[in-house]
Formats: sequence, structure tokens, C-alpha cells
Amino acid sequence: MEHAVASEQTSSSPKEAVNRSVLGHRFASWLDRRIPPGAIIKLSQANIFIFPTRAGFVFGALLIVLILGAINYQNALVYGVAFSLGSMFIVTILYTFRNLSGLTLELAESDVGFVGEDLQFNVRVERPKGRGREGIQIGWPEGFKQWVEVFETEAAIVRLYVKADRRGWLKPGRMLVETYYPLGLLRAWTWVDIKARGLAYPKPIFQEISNRQSSRRKDEGELVDPLGSDDFVDIREYKAGDPIKNIIWRSFARTNELVVKRYASYVEPRLWFDFQDIAGDTEERLSRLTGLALKATRSDREFGLRIPGLEIPPGVGQVHLDRVLRELALYGQDRSVDG
Repeated sequence: MEHAVASEQTSSSPKEAVNRSVLGHRFASWLDRRIPPGAIIKLSQANIFIFPTRAGFVFGALLIVLILGAINYQNALVYGVAFSLGSMFIVTILYTFRNLSGLTLELAESDVGFVGEDLQFNVRVERPKGRGREGIQIGWPEGFKQWVEVFETEAAIVRLYVKADRRGWLKPGRMLVETYYPLGLLRAWTWVDIKARGLAYPKPIFQEISNRQSSRRKDEGELVDPLGSDDFVDIREYKAGDPIKNIIWRSFARTNELVVKRYASYVEPRLWFDFQDIAGDTEERLSRLTGLALKATRSDREFGLRIPGLEIPPGVGQVHLDRVLRELALYGQDRSVDG
């Protein structure tokens, strides 16, 4: 059963499959050879495509009609208008291509989130020195596209969002970069893979922490009670409801940020969240473990995690929570980012 789950989870990402189906398998394979994936991709004539839009074809048909009319009636004025419009069309080709040429795209940062949420990807778009770039749209087929204006500065950070439909590494695949600048007569575009990766945690299912998940054995130690007041533990950010007497005003005067002293009594036991103690199938168990981990962290409770093949010792804090959520997200999957 475990092997079946693992083999299912390590299959190709649905987002990548959708991405390839949108492009077409043959075209996607050709793109992999023509525009290989890379952390940083610079656009040039080797990876930019350009073609007239519907308005461009109508404009071309108008030119043909004008030229035929000029030939038929031997009208110099119509000749002049036709050749002027034709010259403008040729210049537009150069400007449309130039609007993308020289741009550099790379993934600046990727966020984490839970299944069902939109994961944020920050894409850095940098233009070459010289005139700015405008009227550019970028985004993934399954996400929201954003407009890019790199005019006054040499680089801009664009926030893109893709919905996570399952836990693990979210790989949105190739991103569309396109422009219709300046007249909308031509469309210049490209499909680039900047190796964007985001981690999706299991969708949390919240439940009460049961007594059997507590351990009072001496060799396991005991956790601090965040509501106690006997011993100083550490310093943390101020939260609504914290006693005013615990605020460190000297630190606030220096940094303008409220922090409080944390006191505790060593009375509460450590918590152990065990995969085998949770009811449901694999995904439901992982979701319930995620909910328990979040609930314990919000209550400043110390907890450990046991899943098949791994045991994480009890701990507290955001770093410990991040490690637990990462292990839950990647359970039974390829753990490498590029996998």
C-alpha cells in the first residue's frame, strides 16, 4: 500500500501535465530543445516568436486593397497612403520584437502554502540598458497573468499566483511572456521555464488534541506552559492580549517593534503526533497531522512527529513547524526540488 502511494505521488505534476497539454506534447518537446529550462533566461531572436494578430491581418488586407485601388486608378495619393501604412507596419514589427528582446527573467522567490491556496511566485524581470519596456504580460496558463512595466527602473518584481491542487512540489512549468506593443497589429511571445518551484503543504484538518498524544514520561521531558509565570524562557513578538508588564519598552525605543518577555511553568507534557494513531487514508492522516501541528504551534506547545521512516524530536517555534510541514508535504514523494 505504501509503495502504491509513493509511486502515485512521484508521478509527473498535474500542473506540468496541464501545461504540456495546453502547449501540445510535440510543441512542448520542441520547446524543451529550442528553449531549455534555466534559472535565468534572456530573451533574444532565438526564443521569441512574432506573428500578426487578427487586427494585423485586417490591416494587411487593407494595404492590399489600397495598392490594388492605386494600381487600378493610377492614383499617386493612394500609393503614398499605402506605402506609408506599409512602412509603419514594418517598423511596428521591429518595435514589437524589441519590446521583448533583451529581457532577462528569473525566479526571485517562491512562497509556501497549503493545498487549495494560491502560491506566490516572485519573478524578476530585468531590461537591458537603454529605453524601457512596457505593455508586457507574463503568467502561467493555470494562473493569473500580470502586466509588466520596466520603464523607469532597470528591473521589476512581478508577483504571480498559481493554485496548489495537491501537496508537494508545485511546478507550474512554462510561463507565457507576450506583448502587443505598440499598435496591437503583431504579437510577440515566448514560452520559458525558469524552474519555478513552490511547496504546498497538506490542507489542514483541525481537531482536538487527545490525551493519548501527550507524554508525561520523565525521559521525554516536559514542555513549558505559555500561561505560566515562574521562569523566563525567551523573547517573542507582541500579540494582542499579552500582559503590558511583559513588554520590553527599551527594545521598543530602539527598534519601534513591540516584543515581550515569555515566562512559563514547566507543567505541560510534550505532545507526540503519530501517523499510526490517526484515522483515515494517507492524505487524510497527513491533513490531520498538519492541523495538529498548527494548533500546537499556535498554543506554544512542544510537539514531535512520527511518520513511517521518520521521527522528528519534540520542539517549538516556527522553524520546527516549517520542518514538520515540509516532511508532511513531501511524504512518499521525490524530495528533490528538480525531481
